[in-house]
Amino acid sequence: MTDEKTAIYFKVTPAQKETIDLRAQENGFDDIYTYLKVVALRAQTFSISDAGLSAEEPTVELGFSVNKLQKEILEEKAQESGAKELTEFLIYVALHGVVTSVIEIRSTGKLDSMLERIMASKRR
Repeated sequence: MTDEKTAIYFKVTPAQKETIDLRAQENGFDDIYTYLKVVALRAQTFSISDAGLSAEEPTVELGFSVNKLQKEILEEKAQESGAKELTEFLIYVALHGVVTSVIEIRSTGKLDSMLERIMASKRR
């Protein structure tokens, strides 16, 4: 039996995308999609504010795949955080997740290699 995956997509402004790219890089992620999934699933319950939101029309589409249980977890966290829609929750955690979440070492790397990537990104 295969675990069916669901793709979740949402749109952000170019400025928000730039900030999200920086957050992913600062936290040692090789790609933005892994960062989005990890930070969304690991985020603690919080209250969404208007911080980082923009009146500019979103034009950049981001997304990642989750299984059914992960999608249920995301929807529950969005509801607990007072988000009107899952996309509002995802944008908020993508922009602010490093402040409110504990990011665990990914199974694709060891602590030392993750710390090296973080240090290398700070040297730039």
